[in-house]
This record gives sequence, structure tokens and C-alpha cells, in this order.
Amino acid sequence: MWRNLFIVAALALAGCATMPNELQVPEGTSLAAYNLAREGQEVGKTARWGGVITNVTNFKDKTRIEVVFTPLSNSGKPRLDEPSPGRFYAYIKGFVDPVSVPKGYRIALIGQVLPSEKGKVGDFEYTYPVVLIQNFKLWAPEQQVDYYYNGPGPWGPWGPWGPWWGGPYGYGYWGAYGHGPYRARITGPQAPKPGHPMPPPEQGNHPQGKPPSNSSKPATNKSVSVPASHQRSAPQKQR
Repeated sequence: MWRNLFIVAALALAGCATMPNELQVPEGTSLAAYNLAREGQEVGKTARWGGVITNVTNFKDKTRIEVVFTPLSNSGKPRLDEPSPGRFYAYIKGFVDPVSVPKGYRIALIGQVLPSEKGKVGDFEYTYPVVLIQNFKLWAPEQQVDYYYNGPGPWGPWGPWGPWWGGPYGYGYWGAYGHGPYRARITGPQAPKPGHPMPPPEQGNHPQGKPPSNSSKPATNKSVSVPASHQRSAPQKQR
């Protein structure tokens, strides 16, 4: 019952979420759409955009922040559960130390749309929508922790001594080797989903279309075992 009440309360609070003061605009303001700005439209309109910072460049009289665009939640925080349609440049007048706007941080901003600029992502020619920042808010990267079922001990959920006592090493419901049924897996920090899949490698680059054996492999997720303070030794067999 308490769990259900907690879920209802959380949903009610989520429904009442409002934009932070840094991201609020006067009532009736028409906000610029990112997709239209990519086509050269929306110049002069107010934008409330956000995403993940990928690069920061300091010029003589301004600072440029390159951002991978993502939609904003009702509370103004950039969401990472939807594909990103692209990138944009956000300018701040004057000098801003890159340490103050680190790569990987999420940013949400209010600003005025300026004419687009040509740039590059690697060697790829890219047209960036541009915003002159009036105000912004940052969020540090988050590590996502997933909990998954680890199963009972080798003798079942109650251990070898039955469901009531758990035996001298069981200490309750899970019995020997139980240690609780869940484990944690760290999978963060999160990154925005790509809007378009990467093209497959050309067949001529690798024999039989396979990458070289020394190609890098993505890091696997780490599993965090139950803390040692909660672990119990298995009972030793008596001779």
C-alpha cells in the first residue's frame, strides 16, 4: 500500500513540475523550433533549447558552446531517452572558462536565434543553428544504476534449514548464500541517443566485411557485488 501511495505522490509532483527561473519566459512568448532553425528560419525568435555539451571554444570577445540538442522535460532538464535531431552553437558574450561549462554536462538555455553557421563534425560539413544565450542552467552527468534479480542461494530462497529460521548462517529469509536477491549494475553516465544510425563499414575496408582483430571493443558494464559488510560465510560441512 505504501509503495502505491509513493508512486501516486511522485506522479503528482511530476505533473506539477515547472521550469526553473533561469528558463522562464514571459507568458505568450512564441518559442523557436529547432528543426525550423536548422532550415534557416526562426531568426530573431526566443529559443528554449537544451542538450549535452560536446565542446567549448573561447574567442577574443565571446565563448562558443557546442551542444547536442535533446528535448527538455517539464522541469527544463534535457532528456536523454529520445534521439537527438542534431547540434547547435550557443554563444555567450565575453570570456567563460571552459571549466565552468564542462563537456558532458547537460545544459538548458534561453536565448535569441541568430543566422546559422557552417562548421564541421570531424570532416563532415555541418550547418549549425545558432543561439545567443541570455540565461542558462547546468546539470552534472549522472550515473545510472540498474537493479536486477540475482536469485536466491544455492539451496533455494530459505536455505537448507527451512523457511523460518534461515539457519546459523542464513540470518533470515534468504538463508545461506542468499545475501538478498538483487545486484546493482552501473551503466552511466548517459549520453543522448543518435538521431541517425552510423553507416556500416565498406566491404573493401576489411576482408570479408569484418573489422580487424585489434579493433577496440566497447567497455562492458560493471557489476557491483553486495557489500562485504552484508555477506555471510557458507556453512562448512561436518565430517
